[in-house]
Amino acid sequence: MDSTQTVTYIGVDISKETLEVCLPSGKRRFPFTPSGMTSLRKAFPKEGIPHVICEATGGYEKALLEDLWEHGIAVSLVNASRVRHFAKSEGLKAKSDPIDAHILARFGEEKKPRRCDPPTPVRKKMIELLDRRAQLSDMITQEKNRTQKAPASLRKSYLRVLKTLEQELNTTDRELEKCVGSDETLKRNDELFCSVKGIGSVTSWSILAYLGDITQFGRNQLVALVGVAPFDQDSGTHKGRRRIEGGRAKVRRALYMAAQSAAAHNPVIKPYVARLKERQKPHKVALTAAMRKIIIHLHSIAKNQELSLA
Repeated sequence: MDSTQTVTYIGVDISKETLEVCLPSGKRRFPFTPSGMTSLRKAFPKEGIPHVICEATGGYEKALLEDLWEHGIAVSLVNASRVRHFAKSEGLKAKSDPIDAHILARFGEEKKPRRCDPPTPVRKKMIELLDRRAQLSDMITQEKNRTQKAPASLRKSYLRVLKTLEQELNTTDRELEKCVGSDETLKRNDELFCSVKGIGSVTSWSILAYLGDITQFGRNQLVALVGVAPFDQDSGTHKGRRRIEGGRAKVRRALYMAAQSAAAHNPVIKPYVARLKERQKPHKVALTAAMRKIIIHLHSIAKNQELSLA
């Protein structure tokens, strides 16, 4: 890439059926279809290097990311909360207004976010397996609830379905173990993460798959990416409660489960959570603080490549 070329940031607001795009020539709308994405790429300015800025939209962004990666176009998947705070600080939007393509393009120009590179084949397979695992886990919970209320005449049917789902879950876990074992770096980091009391395989796999190499991020970047960085609710003289926003929901879900376990068994996290509760912090606030402490600790042991002592 010619370093003298200008980067042109292009904001793309993704919905289920359309792509709202902010180009230097103005706003355009494209259908969110293969032909629509082709038309989008053809609309990029010929001068300069295009860099697309978009936010996570519950999975809809996946097709666009893969299309852009396939054609060698830089793309950043940005944290919605960071963009919203940027917009508020610039006076572009009220806090309840939606984030649009223009704001995403402005965010790119001002913040120049890190480009989002495609996952390795192993990580891609892990992501697919973890997504399927989450589906199976939810189905098992639902089927267990139904089994409890099942009439006696149908109980065996419910149990057969439950057994099949549990077998599929076990098979998926074995496939994930194979993925981790096939890559020395993943294998080593999995061992490091699981050395932390409260961190199980699913949490470790989720971090490795959805975040990749966490040492590429600074600590503050990492907690914001995961969605456990507190944002203030202050306005004028009013001091609102701090809260968390955005982030990688799948990682946060796994970390939440880990924090619950660590709050009961980890020699560092357990007293830490207890102290927060003594200060009248709500249970979820204490667990969120524990999640933040855990991900920072994992960042440290991954960076130093040393087993955890806690």
